Amino acid sequence: MPSPHPVMARPAAAPRGRTAFVLSGGAAHAAVQVGMLQALTDAGIEPDLLVGASAGALNAVAFAADPTQHGVDRLATAWRDVRRRDIFPLGLSGLLLGAVGRRDHLVSNRGLRKLIYRFAGIGRLEDAQLPVHVLATDLRTGEPVVLSRGDVAPALLASTAIPGLFPPIESSGRTLIDGGVAADTPVAQAEALGATTIYVLPSYGTDLAAARPRSAAAVGLRSVGQLLGHVGADKIAAARRATVHLLPAPPTSAVSPFDFPGSVRLIDEATRLATSWLQHDQAAVLSPAVGL
Repeated sequence: MPSPHPVMARPAAAPRGRTAFVLSGGAAHAAVQVGMLQALTDAGIEPDLLVGASAGALNAVAFAADPTQHGVDRLATAWRDVRRRDIFPLGLSGLLLGAVGRRDHLVSNRGLRKLIYRFAGIGRLEDAQLPVHVLATDLRTGEPVVLSRGDVAPALLASTAIPGLFPPIESSGRTLIDGGVAADTPVAQAEALGATTIYVLPSYGTDLAAARPRSAAAVGLRSVGQLLGHVGADKIAAARRATVHLLPAPPTSAVSPFDFPGSVRLIDEATRLATSWLQHDQAAVLSPAVGL
């Protein structure tokens, strides 16, 4: 008898000896992952599966649907067309209702839903050319939830539901929110799915020379960007058997995680950095034997 909740179904573990791309969240900063996908594709590195959290899940699904140069170009075009008002249409009524506790979010996810259809190119996760797994977080328990089958829209709406900003998604008796809350860098989940070689595509690059933010708004935006795009060393270290490659990301400290045109300008820099790393710096491997 088939499961009555296909979106929540967990696949059997994949055979060992597989390569995974793991894409972290980061709101607008996740645009830099397009450059990394470009470099990996040009280098002929092909994944057997993809695992994404939050905005990284959008990129993971889009690439899994068409893991070719054409697919990367299509994804880059989709990012270049995004504007903040498309996803974060802040209105006074929504802010007031959220502030007084009349609803559990500040922004409708209608714009985000439209963006998902533009990015994904497929209706169901299992329709992708490569296996793709989307991370969400169970709001009640805080545990990561792996979504591998079912409709793309609710899976990605759950994975990108920034707490307090977007509405949580109800699915199979669970209340789901942004996957980055439980697994900002879902390396352990990729390994559990059978990956023995993992390429981590972060979205937040640190600029040690960046000026200290002076205003409250600037501090808040910098902090949100770090939170959403943080690649936790503890998550990478959680890999017990896999060899983990952490690709370099261009500095995004000066770009708001809600500044989509600003982040898109970093795609070319991300391509250059990742290409150089793939050609010269692959000795910087985070393997279980070496540690961090």
